[in-house]
Amino acid sequence: MSSGLIPSRTVSGRPIKTAVDFSRVHARHKDIDVRLAHWAYWVTQRSSAWRVHPMFAQYRSHAWQWEAPEVHATGTPGDNQAMETLVSALPDKHRTAIRWAYAFPFVPVSVVRRHLGLTREGLSRMLDDARDMLLNRI
Repeated sequence: MSSGLIPSRTVSGRPIKTAVDFSRVHARHKDIDVRLAHWAYWVTQRSSAWRVHPMFAQYRSHAWQWEAPEVHATGTPGDNQAMETLVSALPDKHRTAIRWAYAFPFVPVSVVRRHLGLTREGLSRMLDDARDMLLNRI
């Protein structure tokens, strides 16, 4: 079951749709998965700052931070830029699948499938192929 596909079953002779787990990653793709996750964090657009109501613009909180702050490593900017270059050099369908899986996971699967003209299993295979292409280009 390492391919991300869950075998289909039948109930009363009628087939049940095959479920695909897009979050499963092959063991050979673990390193590229980590790099793509850091790249996705780097490439995702965020608003510049939260707007504060003018009444609270000069407000100073008297709350103290008792726990040590957590520092999350997101990779080096050079590595993220190199990953962006590699992802943008992929063929169109593979690039769209990688960007959907990592940078834009909020887009529904059905929309991506319809846009690429693939089944769920086809989209899972496309993601695996795209990760393989990125591994080959590194």
